Amino acid sequence: MRPAHNFGPDDHTLRIDQVGPDGKVVARIQQPFTRGTALADLPPGRIHVVQSGNSLWRLARSAYGDGVRYTLIFEANKDQIRDPDLIYPGQVFTLPRVN
Repeated sequence: MRPAHNFGPDDHTLRIDQVGPDGKVVARIQQPFTRGTALADLPPGRIHVVQSGNSLWRLARSAYGDGVRYTLIFEANKDQIRDPDLIYPGQVFTLPRVN
């Protein structure tokens, strides 16, 4: 089921209710989420939005064929990464081109 209208960038909560035959809610689940702004002004293929389970090693292996090259991503995004072992879902990283 789709919402009746589009939600803009902001904090929201998605809630799903299970309703019994009498119309009363018997179960509920809800999940907060933040909808960000579109990244339309960034060049295609040069960015990556971090997903749960990503690591710099995995990103480098996928982008460059070798996990050891994670340092390229780290150096290009030092302003966002305090510890290369800790990256977080939702971070947007530049993946530098390699000649």
